[in-house]
Amino acid sequence: MKNTGKLLAVILVLIPQILFSIDFVKIEKHVDETPSASTKTTTKLSKYLTGVFEDDDEKFAAIYFWVSKNIRYDVRQRNKARMYFSANELVNEVLRSKKGVCQHYAELFNELSLKAGLKSFVIIGYGKESGKVMKLSHAWNAIKIDNNWYFIDATWGSGHILDGKYKKSFKLKYFMVEPKEFILDHIPFDPMWQLLKQPIKFDEFDLGKIGEKSTKDFMYNDSIVKYSKLSEIERKTNKIRRIDSNGRKNKLVIAELKQERNYIKISQKNEQIKNLNSGNFHYNAAVKQLNEYYKLKQKKGKSISKFKLLMELDSIEKKLTLARKLYAKINTTDREILNKLRQATGLVKKFEKIMKEQRAMLR
Repeated sequence: MKNTGKLLAVILVLIPQILFSIDFVKIEKHVDETPSASTKTTTKLSKYLTGVFEDDDEKFAAIYFWVSKNIRYDVRQRNKARMYFSANELVNEVLRSKKGVCQHYAELFNELSLKAGLKSFVIIGYGKESGKVMKLSHAWNAIKIDNNWYFIDATWGSGHILDGKYKKSFKLKYFMVEPKEFILDHIPFDPMWQLLKQPIKFDEFDLGKIGEKSTKDFMYNDSIVKYSKLSEIERKTNKIRRIDSNGRKNKLVIAELKQERNYIKISQKNEQIKNLNSGNFHYNAAVKQLNEYYKLKQKKGKSISKFKLLMELDSIEKKLTLARKLYAKINTTDREILNKLRQATGLVKKFEKIMKEQRAMLR
Protein backbone atom coordinates (compact mmCIF):
# COMPACT_ATOMS: atom_id res chain seq x y z
CA MET A 1 0.00 0.00 0.00
CA LYS A 2 1.43 3.35 -1.05
CA ASN A 3 1.74 6.22 1.36
CA THR A 4 -0.11 9.03 -0.39
CA GLY A 5 0.04 11.49 2.52
CA LYS A 6 1.86 14.80 2.05
CA LEU A 7 5.06 15.45 3.96
CA LEU A 8 4.98 18.34 6.42
CA ALA A 9 8.01 20.63 6.75
CA VAL A 10 9.57 20.88 10.19
CA ILE A 11 10.17 24.46 11.35
CA LEU A 12 13.24 24.83 13.52
CA VAL A 13 13.29 27.63 16.07
CA LEU A 14 16.79 28.89 16.73
CA ILE A 15 17.35 29.50 20.43
CA PRO A 16 20.72 30.68 21.75
CA GLN A 17 22.36 27.89 23.77
CA ILE A 18 22.85 30.24 26.71
CA LEU A 19 19.06 30.52 27.24
CA PHE A 20 18.78 26.81 28.09
CA SER A 21 20.75 27.40 31.30
CA ILE A 22 18.44 30.14 32.63
CA ASP A 23 15.73 29.20 35.12
CA PHE A 24 13.04 31.56 33.84
CA VAL A 25 10.40 30.18 36.26
CA LYS A 26 12.56 31.10 39.23
CA ILE A 27 13.35 34.51 37.76
CA GLU A 28 9.73 35.33 36.98
CA LYS A 29 8.65 34.35 40.50
CA HIS A 30 11.32 36.62 41.99
CA VAL A 31 10.28 39.50 39.72
CA ASP A 32 6.57 39.07 40.48
CA GLU A 33 7.36 39.34 44.21
CA THR A 34 9.10 42.71 43.85
CA PRO A 35 8.06 44.83 46.86
CA SER A 36 6.70 48.28 46.01
CA ALA A 37 9.32 49.90 48.26
CA SER A 38 12.02 48.59 45.87
CA THR A 39 10.49 50.36 42.88
CA LYS A 40 10.99 53.90 44.18
CA THR A 41 14.47 54.32 42.71
CA THR A 42 16.50 52.56 40.03
CA THR A 43 19.22 51.83 42.59
CA LYS A 44 16.83 49.95 44.88
CA LEU A 45 15.07 48.21 42.01
CA SER A 46 18.27 47.08 40.33
CA LYS A 47 19.62 45.75 43.61
CA TYR A 48 16.45 43.77 44.32
CA LEU A 49 16.13 42.34 40.82
CA THR A 50 19.75 41.26 40.37
CA GLY A 51 21.05 40.84 43.91
CA VAL A 52 20.01 37.19 44.30
CA PHE A 53 21.54 36.04 41.00
CA GLU A 54 25.18 35.33 40.21
CA ASP A 55 25.26 35.06 36.41
CA ASP A 56 24.90 38.08 34.13
CA ASP A 57 22.34 36.36 31.90
CA GLU A 58 20.05 35.79 34.89
CA LYS A 59 20.45 39.40 36.01
CA PHE A 60 19.58 40.65 32.54
CA ALA A 61 16.59 38.30 32.48
CA ALA A 62 15.27 39.66 35.79
CA ILE A 63 15.51 43.24 34.50
CA TYR A 64 13.88 42.30 31.18
CA PHE A 65 11.00 40.56 32.96
CA TRP A 66 10.34 43.50 35.28
CA VAL A 67 10.53 46.22 32.62
CA SER A 68 8.47 44.31 30.03
CA LYS A 69 5.82 43.19 32.51
CA ASN A 70 5.45 46.41 34.52
CA ILE A 71 5.72 49.21 31.96
CA ARG A 72 2.75 49.91 29.69
CA TYR A 73 3.17 51.37 26.23
CA ASP A 74 1.68 54.87 26.03
CA VAL A 75 -0.01 55.04 22.61
CA ARG A 76 -0.92 58.72 23.05
CA GLN A 77 2.71 59.67 23.56
CA ARG A 78 3.90 57.77 20.49
CA ASN A 79 3.38 60.66 18.06
CA LYS A 80 4.32 63.45 20.47
CA ALA A 81 7.91 64.64 20.66
CA ARG A 82 8.95 65.08 24.30
CA MET A 83 12.18 66.81 25.26
CA TYR A 84 14.16 65.70 28.31
CA PHE A 85 17.14 67.48 29.83
CA SER A 86 18.79 64.17 30.72
CA ALA A 87 18.33 60.41 30.57
CA ASN A 88 17.83 60.46 34.35
CA GLU A 89 14.79 62.70 33.98
CA LEU A 90 13.29 60.28 31.46
CA VAL A 91 14.06 57.22 33.63
CA ASN A 92 12.60 58.78 36.76
CA GLU A 93 9.41 59.66 34.88
CA VAL A 94 8.81 56.16 33.53
CA LEU A 95 9.63 54.57 36.88
CA ARG A 96 7.02 56.80 38.52
CA SER A 97 4.28 56.59 35.88
CA LYS A 98 4.93 52.98 34.76
CA LYS A 99 4.23 53.96 31.16
CA GLY A 100 6.12 55.31 28.17
CA VAL A 101 7.30 54.63 24.64
CA CYS A 102 10.24 52.62 23.32
CA GLN A 103 12.81 55.17 24.49
CA HIS A 104 11.49 54.85 28.05
CA TYR A 105 11.72 51.06 27.98
CA ALA A 106 15.27 51.11 26.59
CA GLU A 107 16.59 53.84 28.91
CA LEU A 108 15.05 52.20 32.00
CA PHE A 109 16.43 48.79 31.05
CA ASN A 110 19.82 50.40 30.44
CA GLU A 111 19.87 52.26 33.76
CA LEU A 112 18.90 49.18 35.78
CA SER A 113 21.58 47.16 33.99
CA LEU A 114 24.34 49.74 34.53
CA LYS A 115 23.41 50.01 38.22
CA ALA A 116 24.01 46.24 38.45
CA GLY A 117 27.43 46.53 36.79
CA LEU A 118 26.21 45.00 33.52
CA LYS A 119 27.19 46.09 30.01
CA SER A 120 24.23 47.61 28.20
CA PHE A 121 23.77 50.25 25.48
CA VAL A 122 20.71 52.07 24.17
CA ILE A 123 20.40 51.64 20.40
CA ILE A 124 18.28 53.84 18.12
CA GLY A 125 17.05 52.71 14.72
CA TYR A 126 13.86 51.45 13.16
CA GLY A 127 12.14 48.14 12.61
CA LYS A 128 9.69 46.15 10.53
CA GLU A 129 6.24 45.02 11.49
CA SER A 130 4.62 42.38 9.28
CA GLY A 131 7.39 42.95 6.75
CA LYS A 132 6.74 46.70 6.46
CA VAL A 133 9.12 49.43 7.59
CA MET A 134 7.85 51.30 10.65
CA LYS A 135 6.92 54.96 10.24
CA LEU A 136 8.63 55.96 13.49
CA SER A 137 12.11 55.35 14.84
CA HIS A 138 12.55 52.71 17.56
CA ALA A 139 14.81 52.07 20.56
CA TRP A 140 16.19 48.87 22.08
CA ASN A 141 19.28 47.61 23.90
CA ALA A 142 22.51 45.83 23.04
CA ILE A 143 24.05 43.82 25.88
CA LYS A 144 27.39 42.07 26.26
CA ILE A 145 28.01 38.92 28.26
CA ASP A 146 31.66 37.83 28.31
CA ASN A 147 32.63 38.37 24.65
CA ASN A 148 29.19 37.75 23.17
CA TRP A 149 26.69 40.38 22.04
CA TYR A 150 22.90 40.06 22.16
CA PHE A 151 19.93 42.34 21.62
CA ILE A 152 16.96 43.00 23.87
CA ASP A 153 13.73 44.74 22.92
CA ALA A 154 11.76 45.24 26.14
CA THR A 155 9.11 47.26 24.27
CA TRP A 156 8.17 44.50 21.86
CA GLY A 157 8.50 42.00 24.69
CA SER A 158 5.90 43.94 26.65
CA GLY A 159 2.99 43.72 24.22
CA HIS A 160 1.71 45.07 20.94
CA ILE A 161 -0.67 47.64 19.44
CA LEU A 162 -3.90 46.35 17.93
CA ASP A 163 -6.39 48.69 16.25
CA GLY A 164 -4.69 51.70 17.82
CA LYS A 165 -4.84 50.27 21.34
CA TYR A 166 -2.04 48.74 23.40
CA LYS A 167 -2.49 45.10 24.37
CA LYS A 168 -0.31 43.77 27.18
CA SER A 169 1.24 40.48 26.07
CA PHE A 170 4.61 39.50 27.56
CA LYS A 171 6.98 37.72 25.16
CA LEU A 172 10.32 36.10 25.87
CA LYS A 173 11.31 36.02 22.19
CA TYR A 174 12.87 39.50 22.32
CA PHE A 175 15.26 38.60 25.14
CA MET A 176 18.90 37.94 24.19
CA VAL A 177 18.42 37.71 20.43
CA GLU A 178 21.56 37.08 18.40
CA PRO A 179 22.55 39.83 15.90
CA LYS A 180 22.04 37.66 12.79
CA GLU A 181 18.42 37.02 13.85
CA PHE A 182 17.69 40.49 15.19
CA ILE A 183 18.64 42.18 11.91
CA LEU A 184 15.63 40.55 10.25
CA ASP A 185 13.28 43.12 11.84
CA HIS A 186 15.54 45.70 13.56
CA ILE A 187 18.20 47.91 12.00
CA PRO A 188 20.12 50.58 13.95
CA PHE A 189 20.85 53.92 12.35
CA ASP A 190 24.53 53.41 13.14
CA PRO A 191 25.76 50.34 11.17
CA MET A 192 28.31 49.64 13.92
CA TRP A 193 25.49 48.56 16.23
CA GLN A 194 24.28 45.87 13.85
CA LEU A 195 27.09 43.88 15.50
CA LEU A 196 27.60 42.00 12.24
CA LYS A 197 30.89 41.34 10.48
CA GLN A 198 29.28 42.45 7.24
CA PRO A 199 26.66 45.14 7.94
CA ILE A 200 23.46 45.32 5.91
CA LYS A 201 22.62 48.43 3.88
CA PHE A 202 19.49 50.42 4.72
CA ASP A 203 17.81 49.70 1.37
CA GLU A 204 18.62 45.98 1.69
CA PHE A 205 16.82 45.93 5.02
CA ASP A 206 13.87 47.97 3.71
CA LEU A 207 13.38 45.73 0.68
CA GLY A 208 14.11 42.50 2.51
CA LYS A 209 17.01 41.74 0.16
CA ILE A 210 20.56 40.99 1.15
CA GLY A 211 23.02 42.15 -1.49
CA GLU A 212 26.53 40.95 -2.18
CA LYS A 213 28.82 41.48 0.76
CA SER A 214 32.35 42.77 0.85
CA THR A 215 35.02 40.20 1.65
CA LYS A 216 36.46 42.62 4.18
CA ASP A 217 34.94 42.18 7.64
CA PHE A 218 33.88 45.13 9.78
CA MET A 219 35.66 44.90 13.14
CA TYR A 220 32.80 46.21 15.26
CA ASN A 221 34.35 45.15 18.59
CA ASP A 222 37.40 47.34 17.93
CA SER A 223 35.13 50.19 16.82
CA ILE A 224 33.06 49.95 20.02
CA VAL A 225 36.22 50.02 22.18
CA LYS A 226 37.31 53.22 20.40
CA TYR A 227 33.75 54.57 20.65
CA SER A 228 33.80 54.28 24.45
CA LYS A 229 36.85 56.55 24.62
CA LEU A 230 35.49 59.34 22.43
CA SER A 231 33.75 62.55 23.42
CA GLU A 232 30.05 62.84 22.61
CA ILE A 233 30.72 65.11 19.62
CA GLU A 234 33.33 62.67 18.27
CA ARG A 235 30.88 59.79 18.67
CA LYS A 236 28.22 61.68 16.74
CA THR A 237 30.69 62.66 14.01
CA ASN A 238 31.79 59.05 13.49
CA LYS A 239 28.19 57.87 13.56
CA ILE A 240 27.27 60.32 10.79
CA ARG A 241 30.20 59.08 8.71
CA ARG A 242 29.10 55.45 9.08
CA ILE A 243 25.47 56.28 8.27
CA ASP A 244 26.50 58.21 5.15
CA SER A 245 28.47 55.20 3.92
CA ASN A 246 25.64 52.71 4.45
CA GLY A 247 23.76 53.15 1.22
CA ARG A 248 20.44 54.71 0.26
CA LYS A 249 18.57 56.42 3.08
CA ASN A 250 14.85 56.51 3.82
CA LYS A 251 13.01 59.34 5.60
CA LEU A 252 13.78 57.95 9.07
CA VAL A 253 17.53 57.78 8.37
CA ILE A 254 17.55 61.28 6.86
CA ALA A 255 15.72 62.65 9.92
CA GLU A 256 18.24 60.96 12.23
CA LEU A 257 21.16 62.46 10.31
CA LYS A 258 19.61 65.92 10.53
CA GLN A 259 19.11 65.54 14.27
CA GLU A 260 22.68 64.37 14.85
CA ARG A 261 24.13 67.22 12.77
CA ASN A 262 22.03 69.73 14.71
CA TYR A 263 23.27 68.20 17.96
CA ILE A 264 26.88 68.64 16.86
CA LYS A 265 26.24 72.23 15.76
CA ILE A 266 24.58 73.15 19.05
CA SER A 267 27.20 71.30 21.12
CA GLN A 268 30.06 73.02 19.32
CA LYS A 269 28.44 76.41 19.88
CA ASN A 270 27.93 75.60 23.56
CA GLU A 271 31.59 74.59 23.82
CA GLN A 272 32.67 77.93 22.31
CA ILE A 273 30.39 79.80 24.74
CA LYS A 274 31.82 77.76 27.61
CA ASN A 275 35.38 78.74 26.64
CA LEU A 276 34.35 82.39 26.28
CA ASN A 277 32.64 82.46 29.68
CA SER A 278 35.55 80.64 31.36
CA GLY A 279 38.00 83.08 29.79
CA ASN A 280 35.89 86.00 31.05
CA PHE A 281 35.86 84.46 34.53
CA HIS A 282 39.67 84.38 34.71
CA TYR A 283 39.93 87.84 33.16
CA ASN A 284 37.55 89.28 35.77
CA ALA A 285 39.48 87.52 38.53
CA ALA A 286 42.66 89.19 37.23
CA VAL A 287 40.92 92.61 37.21
CA LYS A 288 39.76 92.11 40.79
CA GLN A 289 43.25 91.16 41.92
CA LEU A 290 44.76 94.15 40.11
CA ASN A 291 42.44 96.48 42.05
CA GLU A 292 43.59 94.79 45.26
CA TYR A 293 47.18 95.32 44.08
CA TYR A 294 46.56 99.07 43.73
CA LYS A 295 45.17 99.22 47.27
CA LEU A 296 48.20 97.35 48.55
CA LYS A 297 50.55 99.90 46.93
CA GLN A 298 48.67 102.86 48.37
CA LYS A 299 48.66 101.71 51.98
CA LYS A 300 50.07 104.46 54.19
CA GLY A 301 52.38 103.83 57.09
CA LYS A 302 53.34 100.40 55.83
CA SER A 303 56.37 99.43 53.87
CA ILE A 304 55.35 96.97 51.15
CA SER A 305 58.31 95.05 49.78
CA LYS A 306 59.07 95.05 46.08
CA PHE A 307 59.18 91.24 46.21
CA LYS A 308 55.61 91.02 47.51
CA LEU A 309 54.35 93.36 44.81
CA LEU A 310 56.09 91.33 42.11
CA MET A 311 54.50 88.16 43.49
CA GLU A 312 51.10 89.82 43.21
CA LEU A 313 51.77 90.76 39.60
CA ASP A 314 52.87 87.20 38.82
CA SER A 315 49.62 85.86 40.29
CA ILE A 316 47.61 88.31 38.19
CA GLU A 317 49.57 87.31 35.10
CA LYS A 318 48.68 83.63 35.64
CA LYS A 319 44.97 84.47 35.61
CA LEU A 320 45.42 86.57 32.49
CA THR A 321 47.31 83.71 30.80
CA LEU A 322 44.45 81.31 31.55
CA ALA A 323 42.00 83.77 30.00
CA ARG A 324 44.17 84.07 26.86
CA LYS A 325 44.40 80.27 26.47
CA LEU A 326 40.64 79.85 26.71
CA TYR A 327 39.99 82.63 24.22
CA ALA A 328 42.52 81.00 21.84
CA LYS A 329 40.44 77.78 21.84
CA ILE A 330 37.46 79.56 20.30
CA ASN A 331 37.06 78.73 16.63
CA THR A 332 33.67 79.72 15.27
CA THR A 333 31.85 81.66 12.59
CA ASP A 334 29.05 82.66 14.96
CA ARG A 335 28.87 86.48 14.80
CA GLU A 336 27.62 86.99 18.34
CA ILE A 337 30.43 84.92 19.82
CA LEU A 338 33.04 86.55 17.56
CA ASN A 339 31.93 90.05 18.59
CA LYS A 340 32.21 89.18 22.27
CA LEU A 341 35.58 87.53 21.64
CA ARG A 342 36.91 90.69 19.95
CA GLN A 343 35.78 92.77 22.94
CA ALA A 344 37.41 90.34 25.35
CA THR A 345 40.74 90.13 23.49
CA GLY A 346 40.76 93.93 23.18
CA LEU A 347 40.43 94.26 26.95
CA VAL A 348 43.21 91.70 27.44
CA LYS A 349 45.58 93.79 25.31
CA LYS A 350 44.83 96.88 27.41
CA PHE A 351 45.39 94.81 30.54
CA GLU A 352 48.75 93.58 29.22
CA LYS A 353 49.83 97.20 28.70
CA ILE A 354 48.90 98.04 32.31
CA MET A 355 50.87 95.03 33.56
CA LYS A 356 53.98 96.17 31.66
CA GLU A 357 53.64 99.67 33.13
CA GLN A 358 53.35 98.30 36.67
CA ARG A 359 56.41 96.09 36.27
CA ALA A 360 58.35 99.02 34.79
CA MET A 361 57.42 101.18 37.79
CA LEU A 362 58.73 98.53 40.18
CA ARG A 363 61.99 98.28 38.28
